[in-house]
Amino acid sequence: MKNRIRISAALLSFAAVATCFGVYSKDRAEAATGPEEPQKSTAAYQQPAVNISAQPASEDAFYGPSFASLAWGLFLEAMAPTTNSSLTVEAWPEQCQLNPNAIGCPSAAIMAAAAKAGGNGNVRILHGSPAAEKMAGRDCSAMKTTAVGGYPPPSNLTRKAMFCEEVHVTPPEASFLKRSGLTTLIGQQTYGNTRGMAINFPGTGMNEIRRDLDSVEVKLDWAPATSFSNPTFACPDPTNHLYTETINGTCYALVGIHITSKSMIRWLWATFEPNSDITNPNRCDPKLYGACLDSWGTTSSQPYGKEQTAQQSPELHQAMAAARLNPAFNNYFLTGVQTEFVSGGKPTLLGNSFVEFNQGVPPGKSSCITCHQYAAFDDKRPAPGAPEDNFGRPPHGWPDIGYACNQNQNGNCTPVVPNSTTQDFSWMLGLMPYDDAGAKAPTDQSQSTPKD
Repeated sequence: MKNRIRISAALLSFAAVATCFGVYSKDRAEAATGPEEPQKSTAAYQQPAVNISAQPASEDAFYGPSFASLAWGLFLEAMAPTTNSSLTVEAWPEQCQLNPNAIGCPSAAIMAAAAKAGGNGNVRILHGSPAAEKMAGRDCSAMKTTAVGGYPPPSNLTRKAMFCEEVHVTPPEASFLKRSGLTTLIGQQTYGNTRGMAINFPGTGMNEIRRDLDSVEVKLDWAPATSFSNPTFACPDPTNHLYTETINGTCYALVGIHITSKSMIRWLWATFEPNSDITNPNRCDPKLYGACLDSWGTTSSQPYGKEQTAQQSPELHQAMAAARLNPAFNNYFLTGVQTEFVSGGKPTLLGNSFVEFNQGVPPGKSSCITCHQYAAFDDKRPAPGAPEDNFGRPPHGWPDIGYACNQNQNGNCTPVVPNSTTQDFSWMLGLMPYDDAGAKAPTDQSQSTPKD
């Protein structure tokens, strides 16, 4: 279908012959290999329930043999090289292009400085994580140089270690946000007032084929070489252990990848990390944010921990080769996939050992689906320079994991403030400015060059 993201034909052929795997561990992020029938959506979201069993085609026709295979399909689509060797995802709109006044977006002066520093025309928007501590004097975020819940940071961080992020969305999603007036908080409220106080991104229930996904968001976390003493990576990286790029004149390693898609009512959540002791030493630690689990992309059918090694599956290896991915991506692994709040009576977990660690998320308290269901605008103007009032965290007394509700668990009784406009699990909407008053004109995208 026109203007929709399609998984490569090569991946689909591999997925069609791949065997289905057994039921996944109850206490991990991926609830099951095949899609479960979604629970009834809440009144607040006003979304139609989708009965998978009622669909005329088989489950494989919609999702492939597992949610993990769908996650990898999205990864391959986003990381495939373009004709100029950049990543496909890098050509998608960045959240600061949707509204340059969004919280955390670089100033015009900093963007101009980055354009000058880059020197090669490949100028991109890099900014900090709004949920992490801001690096003094920079637009990016400070890395944690002390332990979080007893878990240490990388051992060779410099005193001014920092990381930057980009958030890209598919062109159809960007078009939906702009034409619907959702690039300001007041616009979101106006939109919600005529739609049951709910924003619904294009996706499940609207596509003829579940793999034709309108709404996909990809967050890329980058760490500059200057964040590490005696860095072991370069641009390009001769070891192919890390995917690296020179961005705006500085060498960065890709250290975390979050992908979400509206392939189901509550979205699909997937996170990826490189197998690197330098940048991601806490990857797969079951006591931090959970063990890793990927029964499609690895040869392991069980969760595995920090000291265990999983081998890439033949299916994924062939798919990466067919998609012509950079060889370094063979050292990147799917941490897990999340589609449900609870599985087997236990809260599901999903977290990235780099991303969540540097946001200071406590051990055992990371659940993408729970955190993002709290995304709602309460109709109050935020303080200057701040995101919406409840950005990025559960309300006081409400859970970090499991159902996003402090009572009547199966009811998912959000939002907390009556008559709030729910933002369809997208915290990106919570970063939009209250209105467009005094909006600055768009300029070249850029980022200042970090110095140690």
